[in-house]
Amino acid sequence: MGVTNLSKHTVVVAESQTLFRDMITNFVEDMDEFSVIGKLTNGQEVIEFIEEKEIRPYLCLLDIHMPVMDGLACAKKLKTEYPDMKVVLLSAYDDEESIETVLSVCADGYILKSSGLKEFKDILRFITEGKFVAPQKLVQYFSKRLDALLQIERESSLHFIKEHFADRTDLNKREWQIIQLLKKGWTNRMIAEELSISEGTVKNYLSLVYKKLDIKNRVELLQMLSKMTG
Repeated sequence: MGVTNLSKHTVVVAESQTLFRDMITNFVEDMDEFSVIGKLTNGQEVIEFIEEKEIRPYLCLLDIHMPVMDGLACAKKLKTEYPDMKVVLLSAYDDEESIETVLSVCADGYILKSSGLKEFKDILRFITEGKFVAPQKLVQYFSKRLDALLQIERESSLHFIKEHFADRTDLNKREWQIIQLLKKGWTNRMIAEELSISEGTVKNYLSLVYKKLDIKNRVELLQMLSKMTG
């Protein structure tokens, strides 16, 4: 293997379609800061290339949809074994299912094949600066999911629950804990394991809670909790 210009970031491109593979390679090679050291057709070839050549590329550009081993499986393996390696996924799709899967493999970026040349190059440069780059739709989707998770967490906080119970003073610390875990959707067994008590003890506490709140059962308690919104 020839000597690689050490001043450039080494790149491996994996794309099953020859035309796209050559186009992507040309785009990358056209940038002064990058040098393509491997053009491959699937994820398995990427893994074998790295292992056999004993070379660790700075960046791997992986098409999501490839035979043998797709880009997602390859990205997951690479980020597990080489967490510092930059991994960017290429796809023609920006649907919610694809977005969720991309987030799950901890890729450093996500580029749509419909991107313009300038956008493509800008994304690669941003990634070298340590930024995660993704299409606007992905960022918006992630933001909405994060907001929803934060809302759930906030509404499951003891402070929030106590506020909506008018800061009742007749409930003790353990009873508040159990109410909080019920609000999160936990079962009696899960609550017992979390608090290191028996399921029977959880049931006894719940019976006391029902009596204090003047309700009959778990269903009514859950209905009370479900009405709490911020």
